[in-house]
Amino acid sequence: MNSGQRSVISDKIDFIILILLTIQIAVVSISIAVSSIAFGAWAGLWLIQFFIFKKDSFLYINSENLKAINFFILAYAFFEILSRFFAVYPEGAFSNLKRLLLFLIFYVSIVKVINFKALIVILLINITAVSAVSVIEITKYSLKFGEMINQMPFSEIRIDYFNYPLTSGEIKMMSLLSVFPLLFIKEKFLLHRRTLLLILLPVITSMLLTQSRNVLVALTICFIIFGIAANRKFLYSFLLIIIAAGVILPSQYTDRAKSIIDPGHLSNKSRLNMWSVGIQMFKDHPFTGVADSHIREIYETYRTPEEQSEGVHLHNNFIMILATTGIFGIISFLGIFITVFLKQIKFLRNEKDNLRRMLIFGSILVMISFQVSGIFEWSFGDHEVVTVFFFLTAVPFILNNISNNKINTFSSDQ
Repeated sequence: MNSGQRSVISDKIDFIILILLTIQIAVVSISIAVSSIAFGAWAGLWLIQFFIFKKDSFLYINSENLKAINFFILAYAFFEILSRFFAVYPEGAFSNLKRLLLFLIFYVSIVKVINFKALIVILLINITAVSAVSVIEITKYSLKFGEMINQMPFSEIRIDYFNYPLTSGEIKMMSLLSVFPLLFIKEKFLLHRRTLLLILLPVITSMLLTQSRNVLVALTICFIIFGIAANRKFLYSFLLIIIAAGVILPSQYTDRAKSIIDPGHLSNKSRLNMWSVGIQMFKDHPFTGVADSHIREIYETYRTPEEQSEGVHLHNNFIMILATTGIFGIISFLGIFITVFLKQIKFLRNEKDNLRRMLIFGSILVMISFQVSGIFEWSFGDHEVVTVFFFLTAVPFILNNISNNKINTFSSDQ
């Protein structure tokens, strides 16, 4: 096989990998099985390509922009694996380590999405898929609402048709925020802003109807940040809507949102209990953690759960990592996201093109929303959420890679 033939075959593999990556991200809200199959398929192809074709694009993984991130990811993986050797419950301790493979999504996105049009297409396919699912959910919700409101309070009626409400809410939140800043630009891209708005409206509606309180908190913070940094008119309008909703809507429709700050709320008390136990687990196992295995059984040695879901995990990314991997694990975990975030900020400051700036800003909002919502939920342990998160946080790195390689990109004038 000559070099020309090898190049053609390798390019075809690149294209297939991109298709499979897009499928993995777009369908994760509907079918974790299909998403996982797509993941395994592109990961296998990428591995074959690496050994057979020795693609130069792999060199970008060792670039200056990724060195610190690589270090912390490897360190985190090491301490995550190490914790399993010292697990309180050794049986099955290594079974869920496969989630470490999800970091590959971050890398393959940077390496394989090599032109601007491809990036835009993948982002739009993702948000369109989420929107289509949301339309179906809203329709089902509307048809059943009359019956359900007679059987339970509004705060208990939650959209959960395709996925658990917290999972669904976080995926919708991140997908929304990734393209939300594009509503406020004058530059042209593949969609008109009005069309994008129509796509986003079902997403935000169904997201709110999951009644995931961690999502409400994260989205509110991100909207305020966006308003302060990019559009004051939006900020004032958003704050006015919140105030009006609080005053006008009956209490049955606002009770769940208001319960966020109620320390006596059963769910809030349960979380505080879990966080307290998590800290105690860390104190008892400060260097290796208890390992992410049989958490409920370990939890019960500290406290008797007051409800069924209490202690299954610790409902907080940071306390969960601290308790399961120890001090070195949490340092590595924080190091990953701090270094990614600092690079995102650097790319934003260096970018001159407004369309690309807003895409980077959207990725930054995704990062912030994930970390804020993760204060109240073990979202890093949620395969579906992390799948979407790793791709969307890679967007600034993709744009930087495209610029550095001076690839002929999609023009905002087209």
